[in-house]
Amino acid sequence: MISKLITVIVLGGFTTATVAMYLLPVLIGWARHVPDIGVIAVINILLGWTFFGWVVALALALRSVNPGGPAVQFVQNLPPSLPPPGQLPGAGWAGPPGPPPPRRNSPPPLVFPPQPPGTGTAGQRGTSAGAGSEDGPPRAW
Repeated sequence: MISKLITVIVLGGFTTATVAMYLLPVLIGWARHVPDIGVIAVINILLGWTFFGWVVALALALRSVNPGGPAVQFVQNLPPSLPPPGQLPGAGWAGPPGPPPPRRNSPPPLVFPPQPPGTGTAGQRGTSAGAGSEDGPPRAW
C-alpha cells in the first residue's frame, strides 16, 4: 500500500515537472509581462513537441521588452481667480495715482544732453545725404 502511494507521488511529481518544463516559455513570458503572450502560448502548445517550436517560443519569451512610449502630461493653465466682490484687482502699484515717489539714496535720473539739429545718431553711416566720407569714395554697408 505504501509503495503504491510513493509511486503515485513520484509519478505525479515527474508529470508536473515535465508539464512545467514543456510550458516554460509561456511561464517565462507571463512572468516578464511580454506583449503577445498568446502567440508564445500557441507556438509552444502546438509546436512545442518539436524541439524547434519550443526553442522559438522560448526565444520569443526571452526577447527584450520594449518600454512603453513616453508619458504624456497635460498642463492646463487656468485663469486667475476673481477677487472678492468690492475689491479691485491689483495693478502692481498700491499708492496714489502717478509715478511712484523717488527712493532714498537713489541716483539722479539719467538725462541725455540735447543734440544739435541736423546730426544723425552715431550708429548711422552711409545715409543718402552725404554718403561719402572725407577720405574716400562712398562705401556700401
